[in-house]
Amino acid sequence: MTDKLGYKIPFILLLVLGIFFLFQYYVPHPMVQQPKEMMLQWKQPLNAFIIFTALFGLVSLHVRKIRRRDARWGYSVVTIVSMAAMIIAGAVGGVQDGSVFSDWFKYMVTPIESTMFALLAFFIASAAFRAFRARTVGATILLVSAAIVMLGLIPAVEDACPAITAVAEFILKYPNTAAKRAILIGVALGAISVAIKTILGIDKTILGRDR
Repeated sequence: MTDKLGYKIPFILLLVLGIFFLFQYYVPHPMVQQPKEMMLQWKQPLNAFIIFTALFGLVSLHVRKIRRRDARWGYSVVTIVSMAAMIIAGAVGGVQDGSVFSDWFKYMVTPIESTMFALLAFFIASAAFRAFRARTVGATILLVSAAIVMLGLIPAVEDACPAITAVAEFILKYPNTAAKRAILIGVALGAISVAIKTILGIDKTILGRDR
């Protein structure tokens, strides 16, 4: 009984709020818009609570790894110590320019992020090399289109052969834009489908249930 009640309460809230926010989009009346604005103001404390919950979960996960001496548990120690140091530095000295927090972020976090994205570029290049192998018709079209676009964006090629640049611009303007819009439409339809299934209780995974 308690389990069913614990499931029904969040489901009812999700159903009511989901229908309300769908309804308010089409009804501009103040009786509908004012409650919406009030509920939107709750986003800040809710976001803070979500961040705190995520932080607690992250710390708990790494503490368990350290206690069990899991593989690479030393990285968990580095994660917790670094997180605690940044929190203390921001709480004590502030986050303004010239503070310890700002200097650490500028000279430690930013270079690390740049390094990660630089390494990611090699993985992307490796994946592109495998995808561009002309084994099928689709892969051949992808290879030729990518080569034309890359060549068309080089200034020297643009000066020597304007026709390649014109073809590259055509590919980017029409086939590329059409493909991007098709993907966005598909993503939007998928998001609508998931939202409807969640609001109606068909998909219960968000409420902690498999079925």
